Amino acid sequence: MNDTPRTKKRDTSRKHESILNGAIQVFTEMGYDNASMDRIADVTDVSKRTVYNHFLSKENLFQAVIAKFLEEQQILKQIDYDPAKSMEDQLTAFANAELFLINSPSRLGLSRVLTSVFIRDIDYARMTRAKYASPHEPLIKWLIAAHVDNKLHIDNPPLAARVFYAMIEGALTWPALFQHGINTDSIKPLMDELIITFITRYRIVV
Repeated sequence: MNDTPRTKKRDTSRKHESILNGAIQVFTEMGYDNASMDRIADVTDVSKRTVYNHFLSKENLFQAVIAKFLEEQQILKQIDYDPAKSMEDQLTAFANAELFLINSPSRLGLSRVLTSVFIRDIDYARMTRAKYASPHEPLIKWLIAAHVDNKLHIDNPPLAARVFYAMIEGALTWPALFQHGINTDSIKPLMDELIITFITRYRIVV
């Protein structure tokens, strides 16, 4: 029986995803400069021609890896404001979505590769970031809703979002990039303190 168009499309999609995952492994292990399409083909167990059929160049494949990485994190950040839940629990969910970048060895390794590439070429970093929605937008939306519900006083939501992520990234994300990652249990007291500090700054005093 011949394959149907739907079956072929599904097989192509699986191969595309397999190549992406193989590229993540190679970029993480070897860095961007040392990674090669040959090595990615070997890890994925496909021909080099197949890799090029899906991705025109190593740069094109690297951009696809970045997109996959950021999209997975952005999905975690889609947190709707819930008046029935505590401020602490909801902001903890945003903090955990940020820690997605570093809370597993593979994602930590990839974050280090991305960081090294972006630090070395700031223009490239800006060009790449400009392709995607602001990573702060979901929190900004949440802060506006909390303000409307009279739970927090947020007169400048974008600034408040920057403050929140500066606290989380500065205290947790960046140190993990230059150490051996994070231990979720050991950082919990610090994360709780950061979130309480943020809420205290913006809470409405009755």
